[in-house]
Amino acid sequence: MNPLHRQHNQFLVQWLILATALLLLGLAIGYDLHQERGRVERREQERLLATSRVIQENVEQNLASVNRVLGDLRKEAAAGPVGAKFNERLVTLTEAMPSVRTILLLDRTGAVRAASRPELVGSSADFHQRDYFRTPQQHPSAELLFISPPFRTMLGVFAITVTRMVPGPRGEFAGVITATLDPQYFDPLLDSVRYAPDMAASLHHGDGLVFAHAPRQQATVIGKDLDQPGSFFRRHRESGQAASVFAGTVLAMGQERMIAQRNVQPAELNMDKPLGVAVSRRLDDIYAPWRHDFQVRAAGFVLGALVLGLGLHAYQRRLGQFVRQEEAAANALAASERFMKLVADNIPGMVGYWTSELRCAFANSAYLEWFGKTADQMRGISIQELMGEALFRQNEPYIRAALRGERQDFERTLTKADGSTGYTWAQYVPDIEDGRVRGFFVLVSDISRLKRVEMDLVASEANLKAIIETEPECVKLLAPDGRLLQMNRAGLDMIEADAEDQVIGAHVVDLVVSEHKEAFNTLNALVARGETGSLEFEIVGLKGRRRWLDTHAVPMRDANGRITGVLGVTRDITEHKKSQQELERLSQTDALTGLSNRRYFLTLAEQELARAQRYGGALSVFMMDLDHFKVVNDTYGHQTGDLVLQKLGGLCREALREIDSVGRLGGEEFAVILPQTDAPRALEVAERLRQAVARTEVALERGLPLHFTLSIGVTTLAGGSANIDTLLGQADSALYEAKRSGRNRVCVYGVAPATAETTV
Repeated sequence: MNPLHRQHNQFLVQWLILATALLLLGLAIGYDLHQERGRVERREQERLLATSRVIQENVEQNLASVNRVLGDLRKEAAAGPVGAKFNERLVTLTEAMPSVRTILLLDRTGAVRAASRPELVGSSADFHQRDYFRTPQQHPSAELLFISPPFRTMLGVFAITVTRMVPGPRGEFAGVITATLDPQYFDPLLDSVRYAPDMAASLHHGDGLVFAHAPRQQATVIGKDLDQPGSFFRRHRESGQAASVFAGTVLAMGQERMIAQRNVQPAELNMDKPLGVAVSRRLDDIYAPWRHDFQVRAAGFVLGALVLGLGLHAYQRRLGQFVRQEEAAANALAASERFMKLVADNIPGMVGYWTSELRCAFANSAYLEWFGKTADQMRGISIQELMGEALFRQNEPYIRAALRGERQDFERTLTKADGSTGYTWAQYVPDIEDGRVRGFFVLVSDISRLKRVEMDLVASEANLKAIIETEPECVKLLAPDGRLLQMNRAGLDMIEADAEDQVIGAHVVDLVVSEHKEAFNTLNALVARGETGSLEFEIVGLKGRRRWLDTHAVPMRDANGRITGVLGVTRDITEHKKSQQELERLSQTDALTGLSNRRYFLTLAEQELARAQRYGGALSVFMMDLDHFKVVNDTYGHQTGDLVLQKLGGLCREALREIDSVGRLGGEEFAVILPQTDAPRALEVAERLRQAVARTEVALERGLPLHFTLSIGVTTLAGGSANIDTLLGQADSALYEAKRSGRNRVCVYGVAPATAETTV
């Protein structure tokens, strides 16, 4: 090649190297900047989450203290008449809790029985219309802590109330005890956690209304409803997470921000609505230091690239002058055999030429290296001397065939000059001129590496087969149509096969129980399309044993990427499944009586009611209560009381049908659902159960056996619009009537006791 052309190519390569180096440097800088931006983002997310957690814990502590105060006040109000001392106590508590503005005790009509503000005592005002009164009234629960939506007070500030229902003697709604929280109490807390001027913190109700915000310069945020389409509030709620971080436009502020949100709803408070914490920062302020760093690095990169480019240009200009001076001398060099030698020496193999007298006329450097000869030693050497007598005898048939004009191709194992063993693929190509063989060319490729790879592959396959056979899990290979191609010993044991040939070619799906066959076929089809998948399913082995298995399947491909089968690894999870089923049973059962617990009973009751409303048919409900059970516990001890409850559970199972559902709702209170049972039949069943209980006795360690009785309230579904709470309430009313009218009897809801009750 012309030296100037070679120089030009070298210059192009140098510019290419420089451009590549600058590109790699630029990519490295860009990658580092990208990583740094990610670190800034993660660091800010962690700080915002930590800040929101501080606010959450403070608000939860405040709510917990208010909840305790309301609980204590409710007990005091239920223990005796409410008077002046009670009002004074409310005033003292309000002054002691800076977060509370007002505490009110309202009766069932909404009239004020007691208040921390004396002017409100006795007033009915419009408290019965307030959310914090109407919500407990419409959804009575002595266990819930009701959190009202924020409302604007007469002073123009937003406030929220924390309310506990006051239950009556039968647990019915008898009023509320409520505390109004002052949002301004939270302002110092929200302001104290702001670690940057652009930071904002707020508190909002679970329905989305903001009632506290810092800084005060953004007070217009207070009162805004966050529950808007596309808002971060709605995205956080729909995520179901207790805490979340988002970045983008905060609709309430109209700014690009990073915002962390947390729910304030500790499980121990049993709140009907959560509160929410939101802490945010402007994205521009978060990434301002990073942008500055970006600009500095970009400027440095551009300047460095410019300096390097100018330097390389100057270097190449000077080097070009030297190359042009040497060009005249380079043109004088002779290259008669250079090209031939260059080609031969760079071929990845041995190249030689042997005359018809079997003398070496040419050998390339690879040939010389293999046999450990110099060019002078090789020139004119006989093939017998070079190979040795033993190797020559092995190759002689191929040599004679080549001299007859026949091309030869064969594999040969050779011993190198250094004593090592090599593997070759040899080709003898006859040199024919005018029909006479003048000699033959030898082309020998060193396939030692390929041969060793082949031998390693054979050994690897043997090792792999040994490993698979000793693998404790089932390893199997299926054809795309589901036929079994291969399975290890562990798999054969799982399906109860004595030998592999007993199941090879069979469809594994034939062992799968019917309810899982479709899912099993779907998994095979999925993997046959090139995806991976997992499945839990049950099989029946060849000898009849049922097992639960968990399998993970992946596609097997050939060198062209075509799917040739399905590889599955399967483990036996039968014992795990049994444990799961036992845990499910325990979660649905009352530990003492063995009956359904409250949660599971209500689930069964909802199902039976839905079935009756959909398909028609009668449905009856019992509410049952052991008479004077507290006396039994106080007199004989809780251990005897437990025996009584267990005895009642056994009697219920004996007296009721399998389709009936009986559950312990709590303490000595039980309930029964009787599908396809009308009122007369329900009364008959209830009376039979009552009599069975009355005849039963519990043996005591000392003294006479203990007898106990049962009161039962009965109701029957009338119409299709009732819900289970209504039916249980009706049955509870009938139970109350049975206990009021003397106990140890059955009363029917809506029927006068004179005609509906029975006694022993």
